[in-house]
Amino acid sequence: MSLKSFPYKWTCLLGLIFLASILWSATLRDEPSFLFGILSFLGLFVSVMASITVAIAERSKTALYRVLITVTLCLLIIPTIRLGGFFQERLFLMHLTRFQEVTNFLTEKEAARLNHGDTVIMTGLPSSYSDLHVADRVLISSKQKNITVRYVSRDSSALGHSGYMYRSDDDPAALEREFPNVGYRRIVPHWFSFLE
Repeated sequence: MSLKSFPYKWTCLLGLIFLASILWSATLRDEPSFLFGILSFLGLFVSVMASITVAIAERSKTALYRVLITVTLCLLIIPTIRLGGFFQERLFLMHLTRFQEVTNFLTEKEAARLNHGDTVIMTGLPSSYSDLHVADRVLISSKQKNITVRYVSRDSSALGHSGYMYRSDDDPAALEREFPNVGYRRIVPHWFSFLE
């Protein structure tokens, strides 16, 4: 069967482009992937509307298959987002030594200020670590001798933040008491991902 005889090629192509952009956006969380995701979403939306319109107008087997392909592509959105989250975590683990380096550097640099009781410091990320896909501001807090370093993802907005957190005592219960409105997931010892 040739590609010309396959009547659903544009529906499948738009759907695959959309799923690829969702995977890209969920993995890297940067502006180009977000913009490409919006454009591909609009393309998929037009494809869905066209499929529904053709199905209502023609009432044929071909139109029904086009709608079923579109519904299948829409059902694949959530698994694709989860797969992107898995890849994002793998990228974090690949860069874990660099995250640990910058965490050690920042806590040593701010040690004098962190030893004076409960303290919250916002400091800049050194430019040599700009490849870590996190914002250029880092939040360091010290409470009862426990140091927490929060790296916010670059895609964070006023609606919510996500990123990675280093906790010196590696105690999720203490972390939950200190930041009760934030969702955490432990990745490796002392390192958590968060979503608020």
